Amino acid sequence: MNILQVVRQYLPGTGGMETYVSNLCRQLALRGHRSDVATLDQLFRDDRRLPPHEVIDGVDVIRFPWSGNARYFFAPRLLEALPRYDIIHIHGVDFFLDMLGSTRRCHGKPLVLSTHGGFFHTRWFPTLKRAYFRTVTRNSLRGVSRVIASSPKDSELFAAVSDRVVLVENGIDYELFSEIERRPEGETLLFVGRISRNKRVDRLLAALARLRESHPRARLVVAGPDWEGLGQGLEQQARALGVSDAVSFTGTVDEERLLELMAGTRLFISASEYEAFGLSTVEAMAAGMPVVVNRIQAFEDIIDDRVDGLLADFSDAGAAASAIAAALDMEDDEALQLGRRARETASHYDWRNVVDSILDIYRQVLSGS
Repeated sequence: MNILQVVRQYLPGTGGMETYVSNLCRQLALRGHRSDVATLDQLFRDDRRLPPHEVIDGVDVIRFPWSGNARYFFAPRLLEALPRYDIIHIHGVDFFLDMLGSTRRCHGKPLVLSTHGGFFHTRWFPTLKRAYFRTVTRNSLRGVSRVIASSPKDSELFAAVSDRVVLVENGIDYELFSEIERRPEGETLLFVGRISRNKRVDRLLAALARLRESHPRARLVVAGPDWEGLGQGLEQQARALGVSDAVSFTGTVDEERLLELMAGTRLFISASEYEAFGLSTVEAMAAGMPVVVNRIQAFEDIIDDRVDGLLADFSDAGAAASAIAAALDMEDDEALQLGRRARETASHYDWRNVVDSILDIYRQVLSGS
């Protein structure tokens, strides 16, 4: 098959959707399929224009000019790329879905959508978002042959506007992370992800401040790009809480550095108030790291509390600190057992299994079933 993956942001950008598409292309190539990427010619937080064509990790990346902003953009020239592909796989709910779904009869290409949480990651304009979803998005989805829900929550959400929803949860490179040799030192906590409002890094700092009352050597590493210019405010908050000497903001990390961090830190933590899937959490579980994460549906769908991870209410800094302290105070055998169960849970999200499900969907769509 010749497949075009359509995603608004891609490498060298970093984030869950970029990682997902990159891994999907790699897995499809291993099975003998060509999978190119169509994306915008600029990262939303960078003024530079990227080349119109580039090969990244063996994947052909085609970039298109655009106008608008990160919340809603316009890039109609994408239509020029469609003729040479058998199937178009759209990632995320945005202009690309609206344009391709509404013009399906004109371009004639079969469409598949991966939801990736839709556009409900923040609480901004909730009434407008719901109205748009029930009208414009519903209409766009009429041109889509399959809607791949990235989580049980997405499956329930999109089933209200489409009868073509199938659940295929996100994949991770399980082999890569499960082979990490853990050698944690001290009481260092790790968060991996872009710094954005929905990730609630501010609550991680508040929890750290309370935790250090009983665990004064506890430290926090925040690994990920500052997407929304929140870094200065978070550094000020850390100083105000008296934990600035115990917090490190690394910015974007490459794969080698990420694996080093997962090998050397004690716990993975996340206070995120919204996740489409929780990719970095599952990667940490695959590495055998004990995880302490916010009690939201995306994490509850993955984690059995106190069996393969810990859930806590990070809106309450004291409660979150208590959960983190309980994980830090585990006996070695208990922590190892928790890590083993976490690895077993994460193995269900191995990309090698996920790509088989996606290929089955492609074949069904192309056969008209």
